[in-house]
Amino acid sequence: MKRILVLTMVAMFSALASAQLPNVSGTWELEMMWPETNSTGQCTFQQEGVNLTGTCGGADRFPLKGRVDGNRLSWQVDVEQGGATGRMEFSGELNREGTAVRGSCSVVGANSGTFTMKRSR
Repeated sequence: MKRILVLTMVAMFSALASAQLPNVSGTWELEMMWPETNSTGQCTFQQEGVNLTGTCGGADRFPLKGRVDGNRLSWQVDVEQGGATGRMEFSGELNREGTAVRGSCSVVGANSGTFTMKRSR
């Protein structure tokens, strides 16, 4: 009996935690600010619980994987351009309205910068 009660409580708390996650699924306009220049792109997120998948990029789109932790988002994108490959990492905070994300970005082993994103759809 005690075991059933514990399992029921765990299930209830898990459901409550999932219900409180923001939904970031959709298309986001991305602006990255680097030390020498700025660049733009677009990310499309599909959210399933705490997990993010989708694509990110400009003319070329690359798969992404990430997570939602409260109002914090983090994701990575493996890119290939001109025969070179690399990984980009993003970590940011969703605003209270759920319409914008601001944070830091990096090309692993190279540049670091900041980014902003605004929900477009």
